Amino acid sequence: MIQIKKSKKGTLDEFILRPNPSMPWRVIKKIYLFFFIFILIISLILCYFGLYLAIPFYGIEVLLLGYALYFTCLKSTFYQIIRISSRLIEIKTIQGKKIIREEFNRDWSKFRLVTTYFNRPSYIVISSQGKNTRIGDFLCEKERLELFKKIS
Repeated sequence: MIQIKKSKKGTLDEFILRPNPSMPWRVIKKIYLFFFIFILIISLILCYFGLYLAIPFYGIEVLLLGYALYFTCLKSTFYQIIRISSRLIEIKTIQGKKIIREEFNRDWSKFRLVTTYFNRPSYIVISSQGKNTRIGDFLCEKERLELFKKIS
């Protein structure tokens, strides 16, 4: 998903790149609660029949499901901000509280769209003074091509 913000003066363009969200946090909590109650009911039924050995496995299953849903939600906190001004290109890569900031001189930088073979997705690289940085890896191919047309 690409959001484009332009300043009123027209000297600063800002592109906010986000991966397509899987599910909102509220929905993830509801799904986890539903599966927790469902597995709890199954384990109570098994306890009623005296099958106590299955209960720890259901507990492990609930913990693994919670970890998987949390990891999915954590992936949606990742995004990139690309600011292009008359002199600088600034790229901020943000995941949760971790922020990686890179700056490039606009006169010495070049955006390239690198196409690959064997049905692999292309990627966008900004090159400056021997340093290459990939941007928008999580975008789909259509969005990546659209972004490349707008930034180059």
